Amino acid sequence: MAGLMFAEAMVAGKPFTLYLPEANEGILQRDFTYIDDIVKGVVAALDYVPASCGETFNLAHGQSVPVSDLIRHLQHGLHIKPQVRLQPMPRGELVQTWADISRAGRLLNYEPTINLQTGIALFVDWFKMYKKKRRSEEHDASTTPAEELYRKLKEESEERERIYGIQRFLADVEEQIARQTVLKEKYRSWANGNDVPVPDMTGKHNFTFHPHMMMRQTAAFVFLPYLARDVKSLRQICAWYEECVAFSTDGHLFRSVKPKSEWKRQFNETDEGLYVSEVDVCVADLHNCNSRSTCVADPETKSFRCECKSEYHATAAGSCIPVYTADREKEEQERQDEMTDIFNGVNITQMKTAAKWLIYKDRFSAEGDYMMAPQLRGDVEGLKQACMDLKVCIGFTSDGFLKSALAPFDKWKVATPGTGPFYALDIDYCASENKFHFCDWQLVCVPDGTQGPLFSCLTKRSAKAALKHLEMNHGRIAHNSLTLEGIS
Repeated sequence: MAGLMFAEAMVAGKPFTLYLPEANEGILQRDFTYIDDIVKGVVAALDYVPASCGETFNLAHGQSVPVSDLIRHLQHGLHIKPQVRLQPMPRGELVQTWADISRAGRLLNYEPTINLQTGIALFVDWFKMYKKKRRSEEHDASTTPAEELYRKLKEESEERERIYGIQRFLADVEEQIARQTVLKEKYRSWANGNDVPVPDMTGKHNFTFHPHMMMRQTAAFVFLPYLARDVKSLRQICAWYEECVAFSTDGHLFRSVKPKSEWKRQFNETDEGLYVSEVDVCVADLHNCNSRSTCVADPETKSFRCECKSEYHATAAGSCIPVYTADREKEEQERQDEMTDIFNGVNITQMKTAAKWLIYKDRFSAEGDYMMAPQLRGDVEGLKQACMDLKVCIGFTSDGFLKSALAPFDKWKVATPGTGPFYALDIDYCASENKFHFCDWQLVCVPDGTQGPLFSCLTKRSAKAALKHLEMNHGRIAHNSLTLEGIS
């Protein structure tokens, strides 16, 4: 409800209220759950046979997140700056809420999979379609007979152009395919004679339809907008192109496929879904798994997944990072030489040795994972020693994730109950552009002179004011490479 209310207000250009707790009460947090997860839980409850009547289950995400994160993701998706009206918390309002879903997980196998960022992205797609449909309905209700006639004439003209474009394109494609067929037969003959592997395209002409699903359009190698929703023609053209293994109903052709977990849900008038050929993309090498992972086919869903190789660890974000071992010293030394050049000769080891460890018990930087030490999970002293040995490590989580950079403090995540503290070195995180921090390229990294290693990502104007305040009140800026003169 909050997401819809905030989105409606943002689109209408109206302010909305956000309650502000007292300084000693923390920040306003709620447990947001995407509707697909709720539906899965309800369906699981319908299939459950209770021991007695009256059993209840909590269906939620099971994790409390700041309401400010919800607003930030809405702003990113809608590209509208919100007008937030801060007001004191009313009496009786809870600062932080979340649901205990352990019983639903144990008895219903309920496990929510869509986090806030993904859920808001899906919501924004639906919301845009919903608003567009409402505007269309309102427009149709007020259309005059003359306007209706003009609309029909325009639709007929566009349909004639579409048919002509299809015919012209198909003629061009047939000629192109004929030339490509001759070249491909020559290549296959040469490859077979020289023991060169040729992609196995068995199942090329069979397609499985995935409604309302979409891969990133920038991954397409051909876009045919005038064939939108013409599935028969798109299927024929994709079958003609040797490298085409998938197409969307809005006219995008793809030569490689992402794992199904990376697809996104799409709702609009021209894109009804995604057609994927039944080629074994792992055997044909038409997947996007990188060198750290292995493509594993999933015959049941006719898709695949990228599994990290044994020497790598899978992160929550789906990437593969190296597993920490002592024999990585040579690799780290090479990276140290590279970093020394970047820092213009600054000795990173000395900078780290002189720093103290700072501990954060309720928040952590989710970004910056570059290595995992599962054998040291929970061993704080062992993790400290490993982080000091690795030249670019500047922090770690208690469960073994070693960090090479941090996000600004306002982007840190709230630690879930039961997780250990987050450790970070008190160093100058703004010493080298985009190496120890995750500030966007158009923003300036500015250290915080009062709270250890924290920093902010500010515009140039705000950065100048912040640095001037630091120099006047704390003097801590003296050991940072960033100065007022350095911001043009």
